[in-house]
Amino acid sequence: MTDTVVITGAGITTSIGHTVSGIWTALVAGNTGIRPLGNGSPDAAATVSGLDPAALGIHPRDARIMGRHSHMLIKASRDAYAAAGIVKGDFAPEEIGFFAGMGMVDYSISDLMPGLLKSLRVDGSIDYDLFFDSGFREIHPLWPLSMLNNISFCQAAIGLDIRGENTVFSPHADSGARAIAEGVRTVLERKAKIALAGGVSEAVSPEALARGRYFGVISRGEGDGNGTCMPFGQNRSGTIFGEGCGIVSLELRSSAEARGAGYDTMITGYGSSCRKDAEANCPAIDAIALSMKQALAQADTGPEGIDLVIAHGDGTLRGDGNEAEAIGLVFSGLSGQPAVYSSKPAFGHLLAGAPAVDLIIGSAMITQGIVPAVTGAYTTDPTIGFTLVKGQPLPLRPKRVLINALSYEGQCSSLIIEAAVHQR
Repeated sequence: MTDTVVITGAGITTSIGHTVSGIWTALVAGNTGIRPLGNGSPDAAATVSGLDPAALGIHPRDARIMGRHSHMLIKASRDAYAAAGIVKGDFAPEEIGFFAGMGMVDYSISDLMPGLLKSLRVDGSIDYDLFFDSGFREIHPLWPLSMLNNISFCQAAIGLDIRGENTVFSPHADSGARAIAEGVRTVLERKAKIALAGGVSEAVSPEALARGRYFGVISRGEGDGNGTCMPFGQNRSGTIFGEGCGIVSLELRSSAEARGAGYDTMITGYGSSCRKDAEANCPAIDAIALSMKQALAQADTGPEGIDLVIAHGDGTLRGDGNEAEAIGLVFSGLSGQPAVYSSKPAFGHLLAGAPAVDLIIGSAMITQGIVPAVTGAYTTDPTIGFTLVKGQPLPLRPKRVLINALSYEGQCSSLIIEAAVHQR
């Protein structure tokens, strides 16, 4: 049998939990992490809390240049590493790869405030000559490093002593899928014996929300109520951002078998394409369809082999419409189209972290034999041609799951995971 890449461990953190089992229980119960931001903000988001840098063993010096995205990535990476049963000495540091999708990193006003306070005139205005002459020296010297999204990636790798093949992709959902695909490729080509791969969201900030509004993808709260994301909903008006991270440990089945590592699922297909819709910030229909077709071809299966699609389904009007049409094109001619699920109403849109989190919960669906209902009560768009899992969880043990990840700039990626039977 041809060697395949299996998932031997997973780490995850979201607004509804910090463990795979805890998040799975919350999903099945229909929980959501989306809440109003408050403090005068009209927006809602699914933010992560409860991650203490000190509890993660992060030195206070390093914590000064880390944001919440760093804490999420470090925790999820460590959990995936531990869940894979990796013992020091199993692999040389150079034999472990690391790949992640990561978004933008925004500065905080408080980072600049010491320099500004030292540069004020008597009337309270800013003396820029004074600022550039000496005031700027009050800003922490490592502050510029905190603006690089790969700093947290490096910190996570240093903590786990990972020195093998590595890459960061950025900034939208497709980048997380690409990171996973690169991890798979690296393991298959024996450039690494094991690889951690996944993605982490941006921290929800005023700047992140401003970018979402610039792209025109943030929910306006019209028809769906403020704080609700409605994938493929009749009155959908946009997405809601969330925070979270998912990392998986990938290795050849033969390697996992040799060291007695457990696994239940494997990654067998990946596809990608890029063409922006001419009238909206989302991929075009044919690009989304091509991405899925490429993944099917690599997994050596046809549309009939897919039991469940975890759609990108972010609740945007044109984005969901294009994805629904693409799913219809790919699965046309079948006696029944696969069930479709979206995690965005539970987690919010995790951007680069979305496909990895979907991959982890998709693996749980395969092993647990149930598909949680899409969170929230709303009317599904009658024009979509598939069954969205809503209302009640669906008893289903999918053999293969297809996962879509789309960018607002036209890129799209698809992954296929399937049940892995242990060789005897």
